[in-house]
Amino acid sequence: MGTGDFICISMTGGAPWGFRLQGGKEQKQPLQVAKIRNQSKASGSGLCEGDEVVSINGNPCADLTYPEVIKLMESITDSLQMLIKRRVDTPFLFPEDQSHPPLLHLLGYTSQLTVTLASQLMD
Repeated sequence: MGTGDFICISMTGGAPWGFRLQGGKEQKQPLQVAKIRNQSKASGSGLCEGDEVVSINGNPCADLTYPEVIKLMESITDSLQMLIKRRVDTPFLFPEDQSHPPLLHLLGYTSQLTVTLASQLMD
């Protein structure tokens, strides 16, 4: 996927999480977030379409097939923690349950990016 930022995403409360994955070892593609459902746990967590999934609850995903990933996801009962890699050119959208942008600073984005994104969202 090239250069990017590593971000930890956490969700609680069990499935449904509200996102769909694609890729996997058998497809010779990185595991990526294909779709995020509106008003879901995933949309409120800061997860973005196109994010590469590095690990799920501490389990590395690089050598997992898609069926193995599905089996892993189905075994998660309450708390989901994902390490994701986000391309530097992927726009960040504020999580639905956030009323202000400080989350961007927690994720390592600069204040200039915050201003740029905020002005794009207001246009």
